[in-house]
Amino acid sequence: MRTKFKQWAVDYLGEHPEVVLSKIDINDDFFKSKPVCFEIGSGKGDFICAFAKANPQYNFLAVERVETVAGMMAKKIVDQEITNVRVFPFDAKIIFDSLGEGFAHSIYLNFVDPWPKKRHAKRRLTFITFLESYYRLLKKDGLLVFKSDNDGLYEFTVEELEKTKFVMVENLPNYEFNEANDAMTEYERKFRTIGQPIHRIVCKK
Repeated sequence: MRTKFKQWAVDYLGEHPEVVLSKIDINDDFFKSKPVCFEIGSGKGDFICAFAKANPQYNFLAVERVETVAGMMAKKIVDQEITNVRVFPFDAKIIFDSLGEGFAHSIYLNFVDPWPKKRHAKRRLTFITFLESYYRLLKKDGLLVFKSDNDGLYEFTVEELEKTKFVMVENLPNYEFNEANDAMTEYERKFRTIGQPIHRIVCKK
């Protein structure tokens, strides 16, 4: 479901440069002070807020190109006084072009748009070209973590990963939530309430 445009959320992005990045600067202390983890397609930020609070030893970059949604996430980060998250309200491809190889500690893809029509396969965030970009961005032994409720996207992702150099660490078609090394998104919480199976894949560079 698409989120309706909210002007206040778009305005919020410009009003809070302390949590919202207008560009990627590798000399920024945020990128140098701690290992950096990325979430591509962060949505309204439930995962990134909970996971960042539980893992203060890392900095987290939340990439969400839909401005209304990114603004809603930024407000949660400010309201919860989370200091180790920054929001990047632009296309993820800018990240790939701006950061060098071996930069990310881990990358998270949580309940991203499945783009179910076959002609839209190249838009899926687990299409081979995206996976190759994640591989370059990750450090050696860095992790790519994928979660989805969508059967088609899950099966497609398994097939695309087989074309890459990633090593499969975990492939769970019916993942039982593990609070010790995970956090829930808004969608995951809803799906688990109705008993919808959640798929989870973890790969290593």
